[in-house]
Amino acid sequence: MLLAASPLLEGVGGRYFADCAEAEPVSRRPEDLTAMMVGVAPYALDPEGADRLWATSERLLAAD
Repeated sequence: MLLAASPLLEGVGGRYFADCAEAEPVSRRPEDLTAMMVGVAPYALDPEGADRLWATSERLLAAD
């Protein structure tokens, strides 16, 4: 909640945080998928991928 309400991050988007610090990119998943992963996958920071996901979501939500 602190990060969501902090005026220090007003207007800041597209970044990921863990334990109130900006998450570092990770290169691979842990072997045990039940293990806690700290960091952010590079694809989650890809603005072009985010745009494609947004466009696909809009298209799917507009479908009858």
